[in-house]
Amino acid sequence: MPVAVRHSDLVRQRRGRPPTPGLREKILRAAESIFARRDYHEVQMDDVVHACGVGKGTVYRYFPSKQALYLAVMFEGIEQLRVALEAAVRTDAPPASQIRRIVHRTLSYFWDRRFFFSLIHRNEHKPDGEAREWFRHREALARVVQETLQAAMAAGHLRRVDARIATEMLFGMIRGVNRYRTEDDRIDDLVAAVVDAFLCGLGTPAGRRIAARSVHGRARA
Repeated sequence: MPVAVRHSDLVRQRRGRPPTPGLREKILRAAESIFARRDYHEVQMDDVVHACGVGKGTVYRYFPSKQALYLAVMFEGIEQLRVALEAAVRTDAPPASQIRRIVHRTLSYFWDRRFFFSLIHRNEHKPDGEAREWFRHREALARVVQETLQAAMAAGHLRRVDARIATEMLFGMIRGVNRYRTEDDRIDDLVAAVVDAFLCGLGTPAGRRIAARSVHGRARA
């Protein structure tokens, strides 16, 4: 199967500058570590240049602006999270246990990225191409969670509710505890709190029993 080539790579090839293997990813990793710790408006391209150890012109050849770099980091980040969640629920565990896996993997991903998607969340209402691309990625991510909740309903672990709304409720709970946690909070305690609150609100007795066994056993995510 032919490998898809990015438009930016084609432009560089036409200019006689073939992409350096791994350099784009190196720049993205450096930018991710910076955007995860600071507000978007506090980040300068010079910060990324210094962090990845390449020339400023090289960074701009791959990403013509800070916004382009930020969006590339965001879109790749949410795609990585989707893959992680798909792996987390690809088991024979009961659906109620898979909900805990989703919470653990999501909270783990954002543990050092507390402000990662803050700018996107402030601008996702805008009807532009960037917002549409964001929603395309986000819908794919939400679909993994929604299908898991639907399976939990079919198994009798959740009451029959709107799975799409329940998915947004779960995302909101995870975002809230991560945004306002303190340095003393432990990830396993927060996962237990979110799962308990979610299943006590929607879970049947059977679902709550399965979730309690997972929490007390500290099942690995």
